[in-house]
Amino acid sequence: MTRHASHCRSALLLCGALLLLGGCASRWQDIFVSYSDQMVPLRNQLLLGHAAEALPEVRDSALGDDTFVLDRLEQGRIAWLAGQDAGSKQAFSAADSRLEWEAEQAQYRLSHGLDQVGSLLSNDQSMAYRTPDYERTMLHHYLALNYLQRGDADGALVEVRRANQVQEQALKRRADEVRKAKDENDDTAADRDTEGEMRQLMSRGAPDLDRLIGKVKNGFQNAYTFYFSAVLYEAAGDLNDAWVDYQRGYQIAPDNRSLQDALLRLAQLRGAPDEIRATEKKIGRKAPPPTKNQGQLVVLFEDGLIPARRELFLPLPISTSRGDFRTFTVAIPYYDNRASETGPLTVEVGKRVEQTSELVRLEALAAKDLQERLPGMLTRQALRLVAKEQLRRSAAKEGGDVGNILVGIFNTLSERADTRSWLTLPAQASSWQGMLPAGAIQLTLGAGAAQRQLPLTINSGRTTLVWVQRLGAGLTTRVMPL
Repeated sequence: MTRHASHCRSALLLCGALLLLGGCASRWQDIFVSYSDQMVPLRNQLLLGHAAEALPEVRDSALGDDTFVLDRLEQGRIAWLAGQDAGSKQAFSAADSRLEWEAEQAQYRLSHGLDQVGSLLSNDQSMAYRTPDYERTMLHHYLALNYLQRGDADGALVEVRRANQVQEQALKRRADEVRKAKDENDDTAADRDTEGEMRQLMSRGAPDLDRLIGKVKNGFQNAYTFYFSAVLYEAAGDLNDAWVDYQRGYQIAPDNRSLQDALLRLAQLRGAPDEIRATEKKIGRKAPPPTKNQGQLVVLFEDGLIPARRELFLPLPISTSRGDFRTFTVAIPYYDNRASETGPLTVEVGKRVEQTSELVRLEALAAKDLQERLPGMLTRQALRLVAKEQLRRSAAKEGGDVGNILVGIFNTLSERADTRSWLTLPAQASSWQGMLPAGAIQLTLGAGAAQRQLPLTINSGRTTLVWVQRLGAGLTTRVMPL
């Protein structure tokens, strides 16, 4: 009896150590419940158009918690949808400040590396959240909208510059990583074999991400933010910076009608004959003549919710140190290939009826980002299998059958895929812009069953920005004169 009790205590101590190693820097529920599952009630509220009711569902976290930045991103976006502008600005600013601090702290980067060691005993959700570049871009994008809503155009311009810097730095970093990858290959043969087996199993169990990714070249370049920043530059009278960002957006989304119209219009305003001819040739139509006593209306339409990552559980047989085969269960994140049910927004002014055209599918950027991270995830998964098997053997030696069983149960329950991502972002964004006679207008917006009428005043030589979001059967709108 005494020996049995000693074995039980040893096993429980081992399991307690596992919990501390895997969860001391994160929520305990992240060890056993996927983030996507945790977010289901909140997302259901949003899909019904109940943003105010969803806001209290945001996970509570403190500065320094592994999910602090992600929780503030979710909170900021929901508060914006609920019309709580001060709360939205506060949440986004808190996320921004924390990311800036992390970027400057060598000690934090060291602890982040130690997180990966601890995650080998639980799962990747016990690691500090690594904010993808497309999410960082959208953070500054929404901060710019916050500033515009407060009437601070200068503050908005600062944020769109920062958003574009995120994309520029990511592009440079990607080029550096490609060069480095050609010169380095420090995986062990065993790790490569195990990772290769997981890739083959994953290919049979999960859809290929390429279909959802489509033509997206990387997981961070975003024509939506380039277009938005160009609109702000143009409204501020900075035609050179506007021209640069319209060009950047056009390179990513050449079929977007708003970008085409903007380039033709700015070529005409800039007045260089060679530039006008080159732009007309590239777009395939003539630049419009200059207008008088007209103002510009710009509509930005965000539709739906970005899809959540799913979990794929794979049985993986591997050889143990004793030469026999054991079957382990591993969890891999993936996206299915069902694109969100989104569509264009109908824009009606008088007898003029047109539609928005797509700028970005954020769901494609999310899928591409996951695709780029998968090699590292699979490598950690291979190492995790080895670490957990070694721990199981130690528990069996110290705690007997009880230790073996308890650690085995923990290993099974803690095997969760990292499904964390900013889940309150829209699935896609599109735009429409047009020149309208100055004066009062009635703007009618429609997307499926969702309809909205807005009385507006168009000012000559000025831009009026209308931001629109569809969630459920309703449209949320903001009107911001620039």
